Amino acid sequence: MVWQKENKFNYETFLEKHKVILVFFMLLFIGLSIRLFYLQIIKGDKYRKISQQQRMYNTRERAPRGIIYSADKEVLAENKFNYVVFYHPLKAHQNSLEQVIVELNKILDGKIKQIANKDLKYGKVVKLIDNLTVEEMFKIQEKKLNLKGVSVVREPRRVYFHPEAISHVIGYVNEIRSNEIENMASQGYKIGDYIGRGGIEQEYDKYLHGKDGGWQIEVNAKGYQIKAFKYVTPEVGADIYSTINLKLQKVAYDALKDSCTARGAIVVLDAKTGAVKALVSCPGFNANTVGSKKFDKYLKNGNSPLFNRTLQALYPPGSIFKVITFAAAADLLNINPSEITFTCTGSFEVGNRHFGCWYKPGHGNLNFIAAVAQSCSSYFYQLGLKLGIKNLEKYAKKFYLGQKTGIDLPNEKKGFIPNPEWKKAKLKMPWFRGDTAIFAIGQGAILVTPLQMACIMSAVANKGLRYKPYIVDKVVDFEGNEIYKHELKFDDKLELSDKTWTLLHQALLESVENGTGRRCKLEGIKIAGKTGTAQNSQGKDHAWFTSYAPADNPEIVIAVIVEHVGGGGLNAAPICKKIYEAYFNIEPTNEFNKEDDQ
Repeated sequence: MVWQKENKFNYETFLEKHKVILVFFMLLFIGLSIRLFYLQIIKGDKYRKISQQQRMYNTRERAPRGIIYSADKEVLAENKFNYVVFYHPLKAHQNSLEQVIVELNKILDGKIKQIANKDLKYGKVVKLIDNLTVEEMFKIQEKKLNLKGVSVVREPRRVYFHPEAISHVIGYVNEIRSNEIENMASQGYKIGDYIGRGGIEQEYDKYLHGKDGGWQIEVNAKGYQIKAFKYVTPEVGADIYSTINLKLQKVAYDALKDSCTARGAIVVLDAKTGAVKALVSCPGFNANTVGSKKFDKYLKNGNSPLFNRTLQALYPPGSIFKVITFAAAADLLNINPSEITFTCTGSFEVGNRHFGCWYKPGHGNLNFIAAVAQSCSSYFYQLGLKLGIKNLEKYAKKFYLGQKTGIDLPNEKKGFIPNPEWKKAKLKMPWFRGDTAIFAIGQGAILVTPLQMACIMSAVANKGLRYKPYIVDKVVDFEGNEIYKHELKFDDKLELSDKTWTLLHQALLESVENGTGRRCKLEGIKIAGKTGTAQNSQGKDHAWFTSYAPADNPEIVIAVIVEHVGGGGLNAAPICKKIYEAYFNIEPTNEFNKEDDQ
């Protein structure tokens, strides 16, 4: 019947809906089961740790950073301890914070002001005062029975010795910035940590910073403290043993500071290893003033005392680049060093351009060796034109210019070597013969760092073997275990003919014996070197001097640049001489006064 068919239809419709509902609830159950499995099993450890972290509150006791030593084991940076007073509500019993402050102010002559800390409402540990004297610390300890909930903790504070002289070697520390946390959190850094800025402090921070300790305190869901149950002892950072010779570092800094402008840089390398014996950028700064108003003056100082000129400042090399031009000519051109190959009249013409020599009367007739010794620019203009820009560029890069030295310090610059392709792309101009001429004497767009020029002279001293410079010899942890030791590293040997090395050595030796570098001459010690005067569009010329000694068995390499003072022979060579006198323990001799040198 009709009504029976309708009932059957309604019943089948009901079954269909019932199946859909059952499937929905089954899928929902399966989904919830999968989600619970994911949260409790797969991600269980992660969320348990998060829960544990939210349940735990750590009071920080800062770990002392490792000590930094010089090569002769003099302390360059260490920690002095500052006494800090904390209030622990869990231990306070009947004493309120207000009562504690009243009692402490009786001891400290009212030094503690009103405490405004959002953590107070949660009963968290509160810092009451820091920078206590030892006497004040003992007075508080004597009254400890009446100061329930009060503890005195030692916190390390970084202290630097000979601060201005070693400022750019060591760097300084300050609190990590919020925008740095994202990149450094994976390395274990947290908000409130102190990290290195510049120098060894930054480059070796992972060894130096240690691990903070303190009390682990359990809190409830509202953030109130329940109990303190574990104390974690801070782990002291590892100690750094640098290659710096403190005596040479101080002599070099003082010599540069006493120069006309007190601006420049000095690099002293061990010729046989690449170890940095001195690294001076002047002016320096006092890292002990970080965080104070005194430090702000360095940030505003127009002489940029925070700028590490040894490996960040870029200068034209001037006449010290003639070492490279000489090497290229000796290697590629058929030059008899004893023959007169050019006469210097004090000027040189390239097309319609006039190029002068530093010695305006002219040097007269010069051979290959004498041209280097007297730093004759006219001679090297001609050599540069004979070699061509491609050969000059090739040899500049052969001496590793235009790339970083790889020293273990941050923020090193690589310098710049121009070429015709760069000029066409950058300046929309062709490369002229005049560009080649000034390239040959280290002018134009060439830019180098003092460290690079020290490394070039080191390669010359070692006849092509170039050790990678380094400033940290080893790292030793708190238990005395050596966890890092420098291994000697060198780049591919700089290949030049034996004849070229011999001629270059003779020319550099003659430069100090009878040439523009004679103000660095020492009694009993043969020095090989090259002066330079780099033209500067921002003012007076920069003075350069690079050298090595003893010339026949090199031990030490020195590069000096003094900004805005003029000739290198007059202003940079005497500074270099003072460093050699300190290194070889020679009594300082009187400066002789002659005409200005290149």
